[in-house]
Amino acid sequence: MRLALYDGIMDYVFEGKEPEGLSPILSGYFSLLRPNLDASMRHYAASTGNGKKGGRPPKKPDENPAETQDEPDENLMETHEEPGGNREKECEKECEKKKEEECEKEIKGADKPPRARFSPPTLEDVTAYCRERGNNVDPQKFMDHYASNGWRVGRSKMSDWRAAVRVWEGNGLDKTAKKTALPDYSSDEGFEF
Repeated sequence: MRLALYDGIMDYVFEGKEPEGLSPILSGYFSLLRPNLDASMRHYAASTGNGKKGGRPPKKPDENPAETQDEPDENLMETHEEPGGNREKECEKECEKKKEEECEKEIKGADKPPRARFSPPTLEDVTAYCRERGNNVDPQKFMDHYASNGWRVGRSKMSDWRAAVRVWEGNGLDKTAKKTALPDYSSDEGFEF
């Protein structure tokens, strides 16, 4: 039954023949599908016709009212002015734009001073900072650690080596870190049997 309807649709679309011999139910389905098939065939014919002509046909003037203007354009008015007057206006506009851009940059940059680029410290810098803080961080160990990691903290580039020294200080990564002493079990003292 579906095959008969399918064959009828294909004959109608490709050959333009009305389907014959369909049952009343299939004829009802076909009558419901016919407007949709006709619209699709018209759309297809129009699109293939436009392709053969070289593309979409141009719009008519009444289709796009924005294209027609009743008032003359400002640019047209400027062309009728005295020579040199137009150039002065352009220079004034450019100067105004530059001033506005400079003001915006000043406003944005006023809150934040330009950030200095990170440069690795010297061993003397780290030693002096550790003495100033009074911590027991080993400067040579600190330098070796970060130099081997490319001066990175995790996956991010280091931005402040002094902060890294303070972290080492807080984590107890200094040379006099107290190691927990293991109990001496060599004697039987303290054990009761």
